[in-house]
Parts: sequence; C-alpha cells; structure tokens
Amino acid sequence: MKFRWGSCSTSGRILLNPELIKAPKACIEYVIIHELCHLVHRDHTKAFFNLQTREMPDWEKWKEKLELLLA
Repeated sequence: MKFRWGSCSTSGRILLNPELIKAPKACIEYVIIHELCHLVHRDHTKAFFNLQTREMPDWEKWKEKLELLLA
C-alpha cells in the first residue's frame, strides 16, 4: 500500500497502511472510520461523506493533518 492509508475490499476486508503507526491517534481513527464507511457505501458519494461526517464530524481536519505529516 504505497499510496493509500487504507482500503476496503468488496468482501469487507479492511487493510491499513503500516505507516499509520507514525500518525496521531485521531488520524488513525479517521482512516478506520473512512474504511468502515465503505462497508455501507462503496464509492465516495454524498451519502458516504454524510455518514463519515456523522461518525467523525471533524474528519477533514484529521485527513489534512495526516496528509501533511506523512505524505
């Protein structure tokens, strides 16, 4: 997983990039929530982002921090 923080297969298997261990806990939580939301919505639709926002209202802050720290 050179270019992804996580992935969710069609069978529901979630994989996380080992580099996440270097990130703050909230960034890791963001990636896990993002992938769990894919269990409900396969694509990045409005419904997907609505669910992600409901589960982690400040997800954009942690996504940005993750990208700045580990990109």
